[in-house]
Amino acid sequence: MKAIGRRIAKGMRRSMPLSLYPYLIRRDVIGFFYHSVSDQPLPHIQHLYPPEPVARFKAALRYIKQHYHPVTDAQIFAHRMEGEPLPPRALHLSFDDGFAECYTVARPLLLQYEIPCTFFVTSGWIDNRGMFYRNKVSLCIEAARQLPRDAARMVITSLNNAVETKLSSIKDFGAWIKSLEPQDEPVIDMAAKMFGIDVPDYLKIQKPYITREQIRELHEDGFTIGAHTVSHTKLSLLSADKVEEEIVESARSVQAITSQEHVPFSFPYSGSGTDRSLLASIRTRHPFLGLFYDTMDLRQDEPFIVDRIWAEKSAYRNAGRETNLRALLHAAYRAEAYAALRGWRREGEEEAAREEPA
Repeated sequence: MKAIGRRIAKGMRRSMPLSLYPYLIRRDVIGFFYHSVSDQPLPHIQHLYPPEPVARFKAALRYIKQHYHPVTDAQIFAHRMEGEPLPPRALHLSFDDGFAECYTVARPLLLQYEIPCTFFVTSGWIDNRGMFYRNKVSLCIEAARQLPRDAARMVITSLNNAVETKLSSIKDFGAWIKSLEPQDEPVIDMAAKMFGIDVPDYLKIQKPYITREQIRELHEDGFTIGAHTVSHTKLSLLSADKVEEEIVESARSVQAITSQEHVPFSFPYSGSGTDRSLLASIRTRHPFLGLFYDTMDLRQDEPFIVDRIWAEKSAYRNAGRETNLRALLHAAYRAEAYAALRGWRREGEEEAAREEPA
């Protein structure tokens, strides 16, 4: 039987049509998530992952309506926690981070196509109270590219002297500043000042993040609002107490705005490396927490964790004539088939080892 499974998995990896995968790799719900949709350049995002063009997002919504049954977070919660059935080919759409375009661009399109959505917001950025260090990085790269070359080189030379780097070009600067970590934020702030970026002014004028009033309107529209931590820190880097604080405090902020009975949560970056028993105990201590959403495509996890596919993956950004969702799904299913094949190989090796003479 296992030999047959291995042959099936190998065939799936090679040429299995997308339409057949769901019959062999069964999932109760497919998840896709975005960050931003816009036809306008967004300097605070542009050099991290370009916003999804409006036409591509519309095509994605049409694809979802044609091939899937869009479901709400509440439906998935009822299914996972209470045993209620989900419709066949269930799909859940969501946005992470809480950028302003969730309200200004995505909202009217989702209402037009009548597709439910969950918006996960980083509570520390609501009302533009602060800026994510990675958004500062993107602003710095944009500023370096907009300056005349000689002027940019002068700033980079000053930066080399200040932090003892050896950057020789705008390209070098971009790669270096994108490599910096949260603890390097003072260096990023210094670079921003050298390039003439006024972060508080940008927050005040451009308003890159969603506001409380916009969150209320999204909730009144019927959308679900979720939490995405307070500071957008990868949870596996934090102590157990800090993990609980980031999850619970962000969810409380959302509940204070929306009065939702349950507030779902999504992991910044991913939930890999975060102890599942810790997460389960946090949910037990705080029953208002809903489902948790991760970013591991079609991987199966604990019942309270729903995995999703990142729709803005650069390798698949322009895949497909109108939308990349089909290509993303195909790749995710192939990855699961490969994982299954590796699992069968490990089982075979373990069986062979047990059968070897002592």
